[in-house]
Amino acid sequence: MRKMKDLLVCGVDDGYFPLSYKGRRGKTVLLSVMMSEYKLVNVDFSFITVDGDDCTDALIQITSGCDIILLDGVIFGGFNYISVNDIKNGGYVIFYSHKPNLTEIFRALNKHFSYDEKRINSIINVLSNLVELPTKRGEVFVYSNLDKVIVKSLIEKYQLFSKIPYPLFISHELASSLSRFLLASF
Repeated sequence: MRKMKDLLVCGVDDGYFPLSYKGRRGKTVLLSVMMSEYKLVNVDFSFITVDGDDCTDALIQITSGCDIILLDGVIFGGFNYISVNDIKNGGYVIFYSHKPNLTEIFRALNKHFSYDEKRINSIINVLSNLVELPTKRGEVFVYSNLDKVIVKSLIEKYQLFSKIPYPLFISHELASSLSRFLLASF
């Protein structure tokens, strides 16, 4: 792997959507910001179906060229999800600032998606294998295909203002703003 300072790191988050979009009745934004060190070098986005299953394809499309992908969780756009087994284009870190409530998530998945074993297994596999990681800004929870030492170093490098790594903060702000702008335009 290249030196940390030479890596292109992408932060990925989804945008806002109204509750009426639940059940595949609408789309929201999945947005990636690419950073070299602390410099924003690219922004890309796609649309994902709320509660759909197109998130992994959208992720692969918008993170081309990224060395490491920082994801704000494994679930996006309601219960759309990332299938980590399908990420072939580099390293990834699924990040949670707080431990998710696995019982509540499992209950909701079984209530709304009992027919979809792939969705349930993909989400539960990640959430039940999160690793607690102490950082300079407090405990975080991660799932990654990278070595834990690299993950900790990467997260701490980008914890500029809070527990949330800066690429995730920026992707959250941009995805939320873009999705609200697009909703207001139609």
